[in-house]
Amino acid sequence: MKLSPVSARRFPLLVFASLLLSACASSETPPVETETGGPVARQVTESDHCGLTAPGLVYLESRQELEQFKRLPGQNLSLTNGLDFDREHLVVVGLGRKPTGGHGVTLASSDLHNGVMRLAMEVFEPGPDRVVTQAITTPCAVVAVSTEDWDTLKVIGQGLPEMTRRR
Repeated sequence: MKLSPVSARRFPLLVFASLLLSACASSETPPVETETGGPVARQVTESDHCGLTAPGLVYLESRQELEQFKRLPGQNLSLTNGLDFDREHLVVVGLGRKPTGGHGVTLASSDLHNGVMRLAMEVFEPGPDRVVTQAITTPCAVVAVSTEDWDTLKVIGQGLPEMTRRR
């Protein structure tokens, strides 16, 4: 392939610009960390059936509380037994009872500022043309949060009531 003189001069610039743009597009934002370097929050799992029939959050700060939560009727969460409750606690964010499948919630971002840990959740709803299961669901996400550097937890997300918990 032979390039015209004008195209030949522009080709290196075009290659450089393409490389620059692809590097920017693939760069990740570093996770927010606590003062000791651990992550502020990470999603552990999510489920269509967690057993919470009303929107809200459940804060689990011990293995005993986790075992009680696992006994809720209608939940099928697979929660790891390897969690270190001295370093992390669990927050279960539930959407409440939904009439069909296709609903969900996931951790979008987290930040820590002036003693307030904020979990921004993304809520999913099925579109009007989606084929969904005709079953009652209780969707939720389970997020492990650091035990350091905060005294107030705020959970926000479109379609969720703002939920706040102090410890």
